[in-house]
Amino acid sequence: MPVQNYSVLAGDPTAGKVISGKSAHYQITLQAPGGPFTVAVNIQSVDGSEVLYAIEEGFTPPNEAELLALPMGMTALKSKAGGLALDFVRSTVNGAPMISRQQMALLPQMIGRGSEDERMMNRARAKALENAVVTLLNMTIADKDGVIYAFGSAFSDAGKVDGIHNIHMNQGNPAGGFTKDNGAWQDGALFIHLPSKNTWTAVFIAFQTESWNTDSTGSPIA
Repeated sequence: MPVQNYSVLAGDPTAGKVISGKSAHYQITLQAPGGPFTVAVNIQSVDGSEVLYAIEEGFTPPNEAELLALPMGMTALKSKAGGLALDFVRSTVNGAPMISRQQMALLPQMIGRGSEDERMMNRARAKALENAVVTLLNMTIADKDGVIYAFGSAFSDAGKVDGIHNIHMNQGNPAGGFTKDNGAWQDGALFIHLPSKNTWTAVFIAFQTESWNTDSTGSPIA
């Protein structure tokens, strides 16, 4: 079964903080009609698999005009080609892949192993994604017209604070606890638009256990 409530959230960011725990993530607050909204960006995996990420500056989104025409707030998306839905394996921009496995950098999770020098290096590398997201957040807040577009699964928690999570690749999971999330045209990402500079930056996150060779249902092909 695919991820639930696949959506894109567009809004004005106002704050961010790290949420520690089993599934550490960076939490961004977005202001938009119906909000405020919470955006949960994974900076560590739940199952201990290593995180892959890419920060793409000078990015051009697929269907840019349609994206810019969206109202601020949460918009439900259909998981199919030809719309705003994202797919790490299938989406293209000007005939080229939107993102590839080769563009992704490894973010190590096993910080406590190795020599002290290795542990120090891994600690520094493990903060790379967090620091990059913080930098982008601050740049967007500084731009009065800056907007973050967060693709993933819409949710409502017990406190009725609406938000979005699963902001990462949602296909290619091997047999196990996350197999149920596999699906095509339902991947998550962050797109940051700074109108004052006329620039886009994209943040892509995946997990090393996820295959980039998937069938039409998002399941890995052996």
